[in-house]
Amino acid sequence: MTISFLSFAAAISSFISTSFDPPTPKPGYRWVINEQYSDEFNGTTLDKTKWNDTFQGWKGRKPAMFHPNTVSVNNGTMQIKNGILDKEINGYSIAGGAVQSKQETAHFGYYEVNFKASKINMSTTFWMSNSKQPVDFVTRKSDGENCTKDKYSQELDIVESIGGTFNRTDKFRTQMNFNTHYRYVDCNGGKEKFYSAGNNAIEGNGQKSNAKLSSESWQDFHTYGAYWQNSNEVSFYADNRFVGNVKVKTDVVDHPFDRPMKINMVTETYNWVKPVPTVDELNNDKINTSYYNWIRAYTLIPADENYSSNYAPIFKEEIQLTENPQIISKKKIEVSFTYKANQNSKVLIKVLDSENKTVSKATCKVLAGFGNNTKVLKLDDKISKKGTYTYQLSLVK
Repeated sequence: MTISFLSFAAAISSFISTSFDPPTPKPGYRWVINEQYSDEFNGTTLDKTKWNDTFQGWKGRKPAMFHPNTVSVNNGTMQIKNGILDKEINGYSIAGGAVQSKQETAHFGYYEVNFKASKINMSTTFWMSNSKQPVDFVTRKSDGENCTKDKYSQELDIVESIGGTFNRTDKFRTQMNFNTHYRYVDCNGGKEKFYSAGNNAIEGNGQKSNAKLSSESWQDFHTYGAYWQNSNEVSFYADNRFVGNVKVKTDVVDHPFDRPMKINMVTETYNWVKPVPTVDELNNDKINTSYYNWIRAYTLIPADENYSSNYAPIFKEEIQLTENPQIISKKKIEVSFTYKANQNSKVLIKVLDSENKTVSKATCKVLAGFGNNTKVLKLDDKISKKGTYTYQLSLVK
């Protein structure tokens, strides 16, 4: 028996802006959009049901203060226009910006952003964090009972970019810089300690990665993503390409990244970046702004689990076989495939003979999302196990 297979793009299509997708889901699962942490920024104002234009509990790192007036939404982007404060306030002289999710429920899943950094010595970032919580359990640093001052929080730095030229390295404008931090205050309630792992050698352990960008971060929009797989592991992607994997430090606990987090999009100054932007740079509208094209979050669920969403179409719809179909009987075949669909659809499979004529076909339903599934399909006409066939797949309404 000889079997060949073909992969065909979806028969349905619509105009979709440039899109990048999560990594292929494991068999039997699909990615669906998490609307609470996704935004195409196509309106004229920040969606206050999702985002705050401030950072809860933090004003920013001096000399840059987070200022709501720097944040705007126009031309299909969320923009943070860095500038000069009208007057210095307790050591703050620069206006940066922060957009933070209202909710702190973002958990395991895929998170990505598409942005173009400013070309000054301030960051353009996309990261996750949560609030400090008391440690009421045993750790490697405490017994869980006699400690009353120990606390912890998590920080997942998906990307930290600096489009300007400063005194240390050019990697912050030429590659994706990522980190994980388990932030721990010990039993004495002393200074917080960071247990870090990532490719950012300044703030993390500087592990090697293949994270170089095709152009500098201020020159073009780039997409940066992180697959937060579980409480111990995060994988990172730049422009749809895998660039590195991080095992979160377990110096304190076995499962450090166990709690949900908030989403942050922030421009700030760092104490290790010199010089700080000049007045002329901060007043130059050609280089002082960070542009966020979109942010998207995805949740991994079983391929056949119902899930409804009213989010805008984001996938370039397609379907392809992942292995040769298996003929089970004269009227049944097993088909494994991946697909991307913006709404619930049908898979149409045609069985073609050696003369490229359709001899049988079958359909099955698939649910909206990016799926990886296997189906046993009933054909409308019999085929022979000894036959030589080619298979064509398409998505139809």
